[in-house]
Amino acid sequence: MKGTRLLSLVACAAHLAWSAPASAAEAARPTVNRRTGLFEIPLSDLRKAAVRSDRVELARAAGRLGPARLAKALADPDRRLVLAALEGIPLLPSGILLLDRVAPLFASADQAIRARAVGTAAALLADSDPERLAEWEIPAQATRWACHGLAAVALDEKEQVATRLLAVQGLADAGRACAGSLKPAPLLSSAAPEIRRAAVLALPADPSADALLGATRDRDERVAAAAGAQLCQRKAKLPAGARPLHELALARNAEPEDVVDMLPCLMGATDLAAQKAVEDLREHGPAAVRDAIKAEAAKRLKP
Repeated sequence: MKGTRLLSLVACAAHLAWSAPASAAEAARPTVNRRTGLFEIPLSDLRKAAVRSDRVELARAAGRLGPARLAKALADPDRRLVLAALEGIPLLPSGILLLDRVAPLFASADQAIRARAVGTAAALLADSDPERLAEWEIPAQATRWACHGLAAVALDEKEQVATRLLAVQGLADAGRACAGSLKPAPLLSSAAPEIRRAAVLALPADPSADALLGATRDRDERVAAAAGAQLCQRKAKLPAGARPLHELALARNAEPEDVVDMLPCLMGATDLAAQKAVEDLREHGPAAVRDAIKAEAAKRLKP
């Protein structure tokens, strides 16, 4: 009896050893869909395109796989395939159908997968206003889930700053699709200055100026300058005692794009401090700022 059982185990092991390479080989070559009778490309094609950073081939592979097989790829134990699927989904016109499959990966234990999932959801929502979501029949609950998930990532002080920035940008780009999910006020008190600056830039178009005025006093010059740029763009009238724009524009660590956004206000001001700041920037500012000053001056000379 023992001999018979031993022979059975040996036969089973031999069968597994023989069949395993065949299964792996089968996964790496096209298979036939039993329902349609059409050849299906292997998932490995998607992974190879991602490894080569070939976006054209990645989009082609994602299109040939379709949403159903990409959904399976998101649940695959091979993290490289999961990352490739997340990269390919936004390149698929129907990728928005997988929004509810991508959102759960915000909680992945793998930091790279979390970051890629956040970027993928952000890209999907940025291309989808409520009308497009309705056209694809995306459940409102799925959209809310994704938007709230992005907001949670943005607020998570333990998360990587780069991933949080992706979430903030995704919420801002989503516009009406994630209306109400983006809460800049808590982000303005984040320990990371990059997050505080992103929150300043993501403030709604017509908020009270109090939040921006408060941000001009931020201890980080990049955050303060971004707030000054937003105040200028919104043509907000600065109250007495507010930190002047010329001081923010001359801050050593101010981002050039924020200084550029303050130029219309500085060049239109009549006070000597603003004019002196423009001259300083014209002579010593970054190249992008100097070019912007020339362009603004030429625009003002036109009748």
